[in-house]
Amino acid sequence: MKTSRWFVAALGAVYLLGFLVLGSALFRLQCVDTGEFRAGLKQQATRRIRVPGLRGRILDRNGETLATCRPSHCIQCNIEEFQKRGAASNTVAAIEDAVDRLAAAIGLARPASLTRARIERHLEKRSAMPLTLWEDVDDAAFARFAENSCDFPGFEDVTIPERVYPRGQLAAHVLGFTGRGRPDDADSAHFFEPDMRGRSGVESYYNRFLVGVAGERKVRVDARGFRPTRQREAMMEADLDADVAPSTGLDLRLTIDAGLQAVLEEQLAGATGAGVVLDPRDGAVLALASAPAFDPNDCVPRIAAETYAALTNAPAKRLQNRAISESYAPGSTFKPLTALAALACGWLPDDEYDCKGVYVLGDLRLHCWDRWGHGPINIRTALQKSCNTFFCNLGTAVGTNAVIGAARAFGLGSRTGIDLGGETAGIVPDNEWKRSAYNERWYPGDTCQMSIGQGMLLVTPLQMAVVAAALANGGRVFTPYLFARQDDAPPPEPVRTVPYAAADIELVREGMRDVVERGTGRRILTRWEDPAPGTSKRRRFNLKVSCAGKTGTAEIGTGATRRKNTWVIAFAPYESPTVAMAMLVERGESGGSTVAPRVHAVLAHVFGEEETTASASSGSALERAD
Repeated sequence: MKTSRWFVAALGAVYLLGFLVLGSALFRLQCVDTGEFRAGLKQQATRRIRVPGLRGRILDRNGETLATCRPSHCIQCNIEEFQKRGAASNTVAAIEDAVDRLAAAIGLARPASLTRARIERHLEKRSAMPLTLWEDVDDAAFARFAENSCDFPGFEDVTIPERVYPRGQLAAHVLGFTGRGRPDDADSAHFFEPDMRGRSGVESYYNRFLVGVAGERKVRVDARGFRPTRQREAMMEADLDADVAPSTGLDLRLTIDAGLQAVLEEQLAGATGAGVVLDPRDGAVLALASAPAFDPNDCVPRIAAETYAALTNAPAKRLQNRAISESYAPGSTFKPLTALAALACGWLPDDEYDCKGVYVLGDLRLHCWDRWGHGPINIRTALQKSCNTFFCNLGTAVGTNAVIGAARAFGLGSRTGIDLGGETAGIVPDNEWKRSAYNERWYPGDTCQMSIGQGMLLVTPLQMAVVAAALANGGRVFTPYLFARQDDAPPPEPVRTVPYAAADIELVREGMRDVVERGTGRRILTRWEDPAPGTSKRRRFNLKVSCAGKTGTAEIGTGATRRKNTWVIAFAPYESPTVAMAMLVERGESGGSTVAPRVHAVLAHVFGEEETTASASSGSALERAD
């Protein structure tokens, strides 16, 4: 049968049309859409790695470095160099064998964290990333690795930044410590290197200020997600987008004075307690210490479980910042507030009470430290001698609300707002609180106890430093702060001014000056040295400035658990105070004998002391009182 030429022509036209369509599609794929497919291929074969920025330094008020970053040597394994055919277990076995050989060559133990499960997990989820084997390698081992690196292809040395605290324990509870963790924006990249994050102290509170802006590094991967070997990688890296370099975080300058901080910590060495030094003119924290302390370098690069347990276990609880997160009965350091409450309610400066050594209220008997009594005394003398019965009577006379009002006017019962985490508010008890806590009503004896700083009243050392600062500056309550403001920044405004007359505050200040000049706190002003052999004279050193203060001793527990927490609050110079402080020592003898000499040493560092001579004498009962 003959084939029609029309059929042949139609068939040819169909073939021609097919070739045209195919050619057009090939042209589109190979020429028009090349960029789109290249971009897709590039995206599939590229992995973005988030690189954290370098953490900023922490400086004291004078520019001394308290925290910075140091280079830390690490050894990593590029697992693509150890790929084996077949099951993933073959690759795992190859890596383990190579690590064991390298460990023997450079004199390091095999990393305890390098388990088979960890390697398998890394192969499955992070195959494009090197596997870190040893962190913070010492210089000798690092040098041995450098000498033998040619014999161990697939391993490389890297240097990463790690936190370091040059002064060790100094200001540990202020600075806090860091650890490695998942960054907040980790999902923005395929992989990430752990961020250095603040875990406590200003490292945590100002973490966003200290961390730098993260960068980004890009690497090629093959179809299985592995980075290609170095030879193939060099050919494939040519068209990668440029890496984004990370930036360094800002430096944080604190109000802390490193020299004063060191003296404060020295005075707390071997004790359990806390101390805070403020500038009463604006609330700046000049020193803040808690004892016993810890070395934040022990928490780098990450805190081990056994280290954490040792730092948190009782009774030392070294990680706890007792200056802000532990509350105590303030003892007689609360009496200036009771005095202000009474003066505001109409008690006159010359009004007297006859102290007979014990105050009786129903079945309650509260003893004065002077068992024979002080006799008739007024409010200023009662502050000087720290007479318990006088202030028990005073609190009963003016009433519960007046005493509670004085406590709250100075900020007790509320957090101060310091720029540190973990602050506790303490307790200023009242009838409602007692019913909630103990299901009991308020009794007159509760007012007596609170009037002398005992009972259910609880405060922090920082709160009492704020009280001392407010008494020093005439009644202005500032929020204590650690972030040093710029020199041209406006001064902080007080959060409140206590509602007491200037004359009343001055009377209380005069009573506190009497405390250090001839009362229970004479060792705040004066330091004695024992007489030299063959002489009856002993050396006496006085502060070069006048000062004021109040001692305190709070008895807690009963029977075998009975103990004393000892206090001092103080400020200087008396006429124009620039320093106010509070110090607490647990299980002391009295504020006058246990804490006052330590406070003297702190103030002597700031203002200096001058030597005088005097006849040697034994410690008086006043020095052993609160």
